[in-house]
Amino acid sequence: MFALEKINVQNYRKFINEDIFLNKMLTAIAGSNNAGKTSVVELMSNLLTSRKDSITIDDLNHTARSNDLLKIMGIYNDQSLDNEGKLERLQLVIKELNSIQIFITVSYDHDDSLTLFNGFLSDLVESKRNYYFCIEYKYKKSRDRDVLETIEKKRDIVEHFSTLETFIYYCNESAEERVLINNKEDFYKLFNYHCVYALRKLSDTSEEKQNHLSKHLLKTVKNHENWNTSIGQLIDGINELLRTNNLSEKLDDITIDAIKQTLEDFSKTNGGNTGRLGIDFLLESKDIEKVLLEFTKIYFEQDGGGRIKEQKQGLGYSNLIYLLLETQLFKEKLDKQKVNLLVFEEPEAHLHPQMQNVFIQYLNRLNIYDSVQTQANVRRDVSASKSDNLSGLPEVAATSPKRLSNEPNGSTNFQMMITTHSSEMAKSVDIFGIRVLRPINHLETKVFDLYSFIAGLHKNEKDFYLKFFQFNMVEMIFADKLVLFEGDAERLLLKYLLSKDSQFLKLSSEYISYIQVGGAFAHNYLKLIDFLKIRTLIYTDIDYKYESSDLDEDPGKLVTEILKRKTSNKTIEYITGENVIRRIFKSQVDNQGVYNNSQLVCLKFQTQKDGLARTLEDAILSKLLSKKTVFEKISKEDFNTYIASYNLHLSGPQSSQTSIRDRIDKLQNKTDFMFALIASDHILKAVPQYILEGLIWLQK
Repeated sequence: MFALEKINVQNYRKFINEDIFLNKMLTAIAGSNNAGKTSVVELMSNLLTSRKDSITIDDLNHTARSNDLLKIMGIYNDQSLDNEGKLERLQLVIKELNSIQIFITVSYDHDDSLTLFNGFLSDLVESKRNYYFCIEYKYKKSRDRDVLETIEKKRDIVEHFSTLETFIYYCNESAEERVLINNKEDFYKLFNYHCVYALRKLSDTSEEKQNHLSKHLLKTVKNHENWNTSIGQLIDGINELLRTNNLSEKLDDITIDAIKQTLEDFSKTNGGNTGRLGIDFLLESKDIEKVLLEFTKIYFEQDGGGRIKEQKQGLGYSNLIYLLLETQLFKEKLDKQKVNLLVFEEPEAHLHPQMQNVFIQYLNRLNIYDSVQTQANVRRDVSASKSDNLSGLPEVAATSPKRLSNEPNGSTNFQMMITTHSSEMAKSVDIFGIRVLRPINHLETKVFDLYSFIAGLHKNEKDFYLKFFQFNMVEMIFADKLVLFEGDAERLLLKYLLSKDSQFLKLSSEYISYIQVGGAFAHNYLKLIDFLKIRTLIYTDIDYKYESSDLDEDPGKLVTEILKRKTSNKTIEYITGENVIRRIFKSQVDNQGVYNNSQLVCLKFQTQKDGLARTLEDAILSKLLSKKTVFEKISKEDFNTYIASYNLHLSGPQSSQTSIRDRIDKLQNKTDFMFALIASDHILKAVPQYILEGLIWLQK
């Protein structure tokens, strides 16, 4: 199978120099809004179809364009040059200016027919089997006299450097040796490309377009082998019926009588030369197609025999059917001598989460049905989601097969690519097929290939990501920033603070992904965090050893003892490199929570500033009740007063004395505890110091 294996993009919009690898099966280009997904789709459509130079100067990377303009204006404003000198320099500098360059690698199998590719250079290394192409969009050179006139009349010189022209080459792998393809169509005919764009007719509610799905279904079945035979028989039958009933003669009599006087009057102005007007009925294939397109209606039959018209069916379900029909239509037009690529731009636009999952499962199954049945690259078994609503479609109704690895050495009939900003869509795609677009700033986007990330891990790390990515990590790829936390109480507190505390107004406008993970596992996320370059705040509990007998200890002595104890929190130990509480606290002060050179990750937990609390709830009460440590003795009466005054969701002590640590150690429901504090409006006065410090760092 011919496959588009790699695209290297240089100086195109926000892509300065990025590689995009496509799998042989399904590739997902995932990213947040304004990450560059639409740019990728538009680039593919421009590259692989014969549009007439639709790449313009506005597509040149902003930094590259700015540098070019500096060079141009530097020459134009150079007072040491006369007009002829400026002209000469400007016409020479065009060779030094930036261009948009796209390098394409096309792979093929040993048994593929190379008829369309024979005119191009292929890899001489047998194991590679690749063709390489370069598409370059360069500044178009203006005529000397036009540039000189602009210089002499002091007009805007930039207008002569505002048009790009396209050059297509075949080349070697390094692209150092290039041969111009004079007829661009020789390149475009190598690709069978179709894109289903995000804006579709099904969004319309006009009567004209409410039957769009029906018309699309008819387009699909037109490609079946028995279509022409069946239509021919239908035409013969209808024409025979018309002849048998003399319909032409009857219409002839009725119509001609009605306009007889008009014809006679007209003939007088034309020398009586109108001829005999007659009517004949003879249907052809195109006539039948028009009739079928107009009158074919889809309906959805329900259990019990009821029927729902297409326009009465839910838009999400109709959109799903539309996408499946587009896929089927593309399958009917496959050309094994070409690169076959089907692209869906943000298919989640009109699909609710369950439909998104069903759609991706369909694409996964489609790959399997079109693949060799005995493929060896089975990565693991994945249970497909139930899709009873699609049981009428043969590809979907079949028994759920094993999910294939989406590695690029698979074998299937055509490639598929989706762009998406939906976590539901991304979690349904194999991690090997995900390419993440992340804006570095307003002017640059980077591509992060999760296939290469997984490939670089040790076996135990790889196993961890394969197990946990799709249900507990996928939100990371869309986030501006990331917060890892331990429990539901932390989630409630953080979201409440960002919505109510004005000092975190900036954070409230950013897309922050909240991922719940215990201290025993949070450090396993660090490699992906570093790979994606996500600014990440980790909240975890200090988790020093504590026993019920500690309640009887003198608070001062207990503090000294606690500082000598060790943490059981693996994430704290992994990041700080320490396990003794005193040393951990010192490292937190020295590093302010940031322990690596990348400045990407900040680790925050309870310290002496939080009354030597062991958990979030300890720290909250320590601040709310203004206690120096969570071990400070509190009388039974005073604690019951606190419970009543602050509406605390805590049980009262039985003994004459208690402590914050003792009460929290007996707390049964931490979520209810947090809900009660938020409901009583006391939480903003009780936010622990480590929580505040973490959010201040994250907001920078």
